[in-house]
Amino acid sequence: MSCSMPLENRQQIRAQMEAGEEIAVMFSDIRGFTSYTARKGDRAAYRLSQLHETLLKEKIEEREGIIVKTMGDGIMAAFTRPSEGIKAAVKIQQEIRSRNKGSPEEPIDVGIGLASGTPIMTEIDLIGHSVNLSQRISSLAKGGQILTTEKVRDSTTLEEGLHYLSLGERELKGLGTERIYEVAWMAECCRLSDAENHLTLVLTERGTIVVELAKELQEEIKGALEELKTQKEEGAFAALLQRAIAGFTQKVIDKSLNTFGVAREQALDQIDLSLHGTNLIAKLGRKKLSLKGVDPNAATVFLKKLDEVKQRLARSPATPPKE
Repeated sequence: MSCSMPLENRQQIRAQMEAGEEIAVMFSDIRGFTSYTARKGDRAAYRLSQLHETLLKEKIEEREGIIVKTMGDGIMAAFTRPSEGIKAAVKIQQEIRSRNKGSPEEPIDVGIGLASGTPIMTEIDLIGHSVNLSQRISSLAKGGQILTTEKVRDSTTLEEGLHYLSLGERELKGLGTERIYEVAWMAECCRLSDAENHLTLVLTERGTIVVELAKELQEEIKGALEELKTQKEEGAFAALLQRAIAGFTQKVIDKSLNTFGVAREQALDQIDLSLHGTNLIAKLGRKKLSLKGVDPNAATVFLKKLDEVKQRLARSPATPPKE
């Protein structure tokens, strides 16, 4: 990749905005970064943020994009067109998925939001409604998701193998109501979420189940730690209390998501699903993952699709579908 590419991309994006043409704005941020920092320390958190930026940088720049700024646990990027932003987002999630397979003990979860508009570009930032919209949408995305607006959906045709999923209207803080769409980038058969939409299981054509985690759970951790900072405890007791809160909140997520020692993506022969009323229980060895308040009809469809995929793979295990 040419060293001049970021400069050329920046010049092109600036020229478009000065001409009144729309660009695409993307936010990507790491799920659970606050908790990770509290548990692992600042140096480990810095290495994680650098890994995140490195994974994103090449994918963004090769799709006519630039990294506008970094924010510790996330980045803001701009692209000449929404279609290029979506292509970059898909490549990013694919790269992270591949990386997580090699490091299941410490996966990275990234949520991506994409919007389009004509923001104002300064030397170090972008300012405008589309920037705020992209950031709000990113905050809705679960780890592994790419979310975008109805405007982008209507103006952008996806490449073969991708499709839009309507998530309905969502209330965005300070911005009103927006109809949100997910760019489904995995070759998936079916998906199932709990009642609170905190956890989603995605059944893929290749014969795996991917777990997506909503940011809301991570925000609970962030809120607990920020509340602690406003208190006046000092010295060793405060540090001990902070570690205790971080540990407790992480256990809450571990209990819900079963992240401790379990990869985000599981082969079907390693997972056993059973429906108990409105609760779906996933057994992974000695560990359990529970989706509470699921739609029984949707869960039945999910389990039926799972059996179909298992049967198909049993007939031709050596040739899983490409993604």
